Amino acid sequence: MSTHQILNAQVRTVLGKKVKYLRKEGKIPATVYGKGFEAVSTQVSARDFELTFRKAGRTSLIDLMIDGYSMQSVFVQDIQRHPVTRDILHIDFKVVDLKKSVNVEVPIVVVGESPVVARGDALLNHVLNSLMVAALPNDLPQHIDIDISVLDAMDKVIHVRDLAGQVSYKILADPSQVLLSLSQLRAAESTPAVEAVAEPELIRKPREGEDEE
Repeated sequence: MSTHQILNAQVRTVLGKKVKYLRKEGKIPATVYGKGFEAVSTQVSARDFELTFRKAGRTSLIDLMIDGYSMQSVFVQDIQRHPVTRDILHIDFKVVDLKKSVNVEVPIVVVGESPVVARGDALLNHVLNSLMVAALPNDLPQHIDIDISVLDAMDKVIHVRDLAGQVSYKILADPSQVLLSLSQLRAAESTPAVEAVAEPELIRKPREGEDEE
């Protein structure tokens, strides 16, 4: 179940190219929007956001406390980063209605160990790294755990239908979709044995005066 994180924000008056000065002050420009909510330009502490996002990711709700506004439950909708430094340039927060279901991509986390992989006989194939899930915002899982210890033979695979049913959320994927499988490691090619070549028998001509055998 989703756990709320709290993040403070201020209404932003600096717009356009001047926002570069905000970043120098350790602040990140952001926009908050959503259905029934008039978009507002804000700014958040870069340090506070990094700490919050590390815990919340994209699947946990954040209680955004904007000065002069009531608390808004939001998801991190988008993060723009510098192509070289990877510093955050801008954040989009999406306001959600806690009473309405949302569709969100939830990451898959592998747990356990496959005996075949542990022996070094196979590699684990991640066919999908995430699944689209429908749930009320407060019921969204942060991740979906999949136990791979059941992959104890090369012909074993894990499908969407193999995941335990959940009351709080619904997986929006084809039940026959493969999630995880195994690939056999190529056996080391054995070098063909070189057959020993018999040395030719040396036939010596008898010297003069020697008897031939």
